[in-house]
Amino acid sequence: MTDWTAGCHCGAVSVRLARAPDEVAECNCSLCLSHGVLWSYFSPREVVIEGATRVYRRADMASPACDLHFCGRCGCTTHWSATAELIATMGEVDRMGVNMRLFDPARLRGLRLMFPDGRGWDKQGDWAFARPDGVMA
Repeated sequence: MTDWTAGCHCGAVSVRLARAPDEVAECNCSLCLSHGVLWSYFSPREVVIEGATRVYRRADMASPACDLHFCGRCGCTTHWSATAELIATMGEVDRMGVNMRLFDPARLRGLRLMFPDGRGWDKQGDWAFARPDGVMA
């Protein structure tokens, strides 16, 4: 098994994955675009976060779907987790996002690149994925 461990810029927070990501996703919602993140999605049981994170919950939505976690020292976005509001709407959410920009870009080479339609997602169904663009170069 290949080690999938990375950390924030200052090293205060680390992320360890139980497996390699299946794909990476560049969401088009305003939050993801402004943070410049590249997500891979996992069950929370497949991810270990070590170190303290702070949480940002977007203020532009009445019921945000995710809490964005970041290092309180260097500010790097590490992951997102489902909010209580999302769980109340959809039931148990066995999904979280890990910011793959924390990992060496060479590790991502060859993974399928997806563009989820975060702007169009209405919290009523599954995560809407737009077209795959190909693979990470």
